[in-house]
Amino acid sequence: MKEPILRAVAMPPRLFWAPMAPAGANLGIQLPMALFMQTFSDINPLWIVVTTVLAHIGIVFLGVKEPHLSKMMESLGPFFMRPYANIYREKGKKLAS
Repeated sequence: MKEPILRAVAMPPRLFWAPMAPAGANLGIQLPMALFMQTFSDINPLWIVVTTVLAHIGIVFLGVKEPHLSKMMESLGPFFMRPYANIYREKGKKLAS
């Protein structure tokens, strides 16, 4: 009984030694950037691979320092994406003036 529960809490999911959410976000950002840069400019595709690997290595180092980085990102998600209701009738997002 203790093996599956403790292992799931102590070892969060990883993608190539990096926490899952930041590594997925890295690939989700780098891949479209790579496709756009390759399409609209004449650069060597090796630079795209190098920047992706360097960013992933940075995420690995952050994951070693804080292994639960994925859960920290999940807990901050609703805080930053919360819609605000206007108090007064006017355009834009304002809390109060």
